[in-house]
Amino acid sequence: MIRALLVDDEPPARARLRALLAELGGVQIIGEAGDADEARAAIAAHRPDVVFLDIEMPVTSGTHLAASLPEPRPFIVFATAFDRFALEAYQHDAADYLLKPITRRRLAQTLSRLRGRLGDRSELEREMADATHAQSHLLPRALHAVQGYDCAAATLPAHGVGGDFYDLVATGHGRVAALLGDVSGKGAAAGLVASAVQARLHTAARHAAGDAAALLAGINGDVYLTTDGARYASLIFAQVDTTSGALACVNAGHLPALIARASGRVDWLDSTGPAIGMLPAATFTMHHTALDPGDSLVCYSDGVTEALSERDEEFGAARLAAMAGAGLTESAATLCRAIIDAVRMHRGSRQRQDDVTVLVMRRNRT
Repeated sequence: MIRALLVDDEPPARARLRALLAELGGVQIIGEAGDADEARAAIAAHRPDVVFLDIEMPVTSGTHLAASLPEPRPFIVFATAFDRFALEAYQHDAADYLLKPITRRRLAQTLSRLRGRLGDRSELEREMADATHAQSHLLPRALHAVQGYDCAAATLPAHGVGGDFYDLVATGHGRVAALLGDVSGKGAAAGLVASAVQARLHTAARHAAGDAAALLAGINGDVYLTTDGARYASLIFAQVDTTSGALACVNAGHLPALIARASGRVDWLDSTGPAIGMLPAATFTMHHTALDPGDSLVCYSDGVTEALSERDEEFGAARLAAMAGAGLTESAATLCRAIIDAVRMHRGSRQRQDDVTVLVMRRNRT
């Protein structure tokens, strides 16, 4: 039985497809949606096997919605009245493409193809899908609310289970720590280490009395002992005094975090020590600066700036900085989504590259 979600902004089109699927049998329609927002919520809640997705919808197109879906993704079958969209549809890893008005014969062919692909999924793939779902619940659904600040994060794993992680932790005395890390390698092994490092950091940050540099030196030794240096994590750990805006940042072998200033200037917070777990003992120093009203701290994984287009062009730090500066008047969540979407569109048909993660912490102007 194929579990299907129907997405089309025209109710008559959904009704026709529903009737055709009922005639052909073997399909359970687990939900319907009239726009991209409804579809995202339904996909997250019901995890369908396949989404029959209209390309032309108001506000957000079907192809744009498909490009923004996190792993594990359902099979996508695009539907449209215009065959000129076929090439664009297949660039988004479409399982099939249906031209409206959809015929019974053509839909039967699509269902046969889908059954074959679903049957080819091994037990390991199903277990990986479950692991991906479980890992997604280990990352915070919503970041810790910080009075006077707008904070958000988003991640897009390349292979379901990912090595990127993020968190926002209250550390006492009016301070919060924003952290974003990237474990070496990909897949399940990296995901296990990422979850373990995130848990250690979260616990240590809430209970540590020392500064960030000392905290990470201790975590470094723990990670090295459990991985023998075979797995390590680059990391940004930025602790902010929420009253004054004073910021102390440790960059453990990670790409530079950036601060998009309300004045238009961009500051970069470069590496101040090695990646966590690479060496048995490590010393870290800190950047000391401040988030003034209107400033945004943007942390990101290398899947953002190193994303390659079909022409092997990197997304790049300059493009990210420009988006961060242009997004100073948007919400942190909107900026995170915009960056993730921009990376997916930049990669085009080359989606299986690296995990993509962004965290934004903005100090409100008033």
